[in-house]
Amino acid sequence: MAETRLQIKSFFISNELFEKGYAEGIGPCACTSRCCSSGVWVDEREHDAILQRRELIKQQMDESQSCNEQAWFDGVVEEDSDFPSGRCIGTAVVNDKCAFLDAEGRCSIQRAAVAAGEHPWAWKPLFCVLFPLVIEDSVIGFDPMLQGEEPCCSVSTAYPTPLFRACKAELTYLLGEDGYAQLEEYYASLQKARTTVTTA
Repeated sequence: MAETRLQIKSFFISNELFEKGYAEGIGPCACTSRCCSSGVWVDEREHDAILQRRELIKQQMDESQSCNEQAWFDGVVEEDSDFPSGRCIGTAVVNDKCAFLDAEGRCSIQRAAVAAGEHPWAWKPLFCVLFPLVIEDSVIGFDPMLQGEEPCCSVSTAYPTPLFRACKAELTYLLGEDGYAQLEEYYASLQKARTTVTTA
C-alpha cells in the first residue's frame, strides 16, 4: 500500500487517492462488473443480513442465477480485522459470475434495496460499494486488480479527476460528508504547496 499521511476517523488515507486519477469521461461509474465476477468478500454480519432479505433478493434474480440461498456463499469463513465483525465469507460463483450478478451484470442485492425504497447501497456489502477502493490494515487505497484491463478500474498519474473525487459517492458513504470534506481540504493544501514550490 502507498504511503499515507492523513487520518480520518478510524481510517488512514493512501496518498494514491490524491496522486492518481482518471482520464476525462472515465471512472468507476462506467463499471463493467468484472471486478466481482469471481465472487466477493462480505462481512459475516452482511452475510446474515442478506439471508434475512433472501426472498426480496430472489425477486430480482434472473434465469442465470440460483434462487437457492444455500448456493450463494462458498461457506469459507476467514478472520480479517478490516471487516467490522472481524470475520468475512466469500460469495459463490454461479455461471462464471458472483451469485448476485444477473445476466446483465447488475447486482440483485442492490436492485432489491431500490425496489424496497431503500438507498441502492443500503444492503450491499461495503467492499462491493467501495471497489476499486479497498481497505487494508485500516488504510483506504486503490486496488490494482484490474489496472490496465478495465477503464473503470484503471488510474494513472496524469489525470484531470483525482481518484478521491471520482469516488466521491463511495468515500462519502464510508466517511460521511464531514470526512469527505477533509479529503477536499487536504487535496487543496497539497495543490497549494505544489504551486508555492513551482513559483518559488
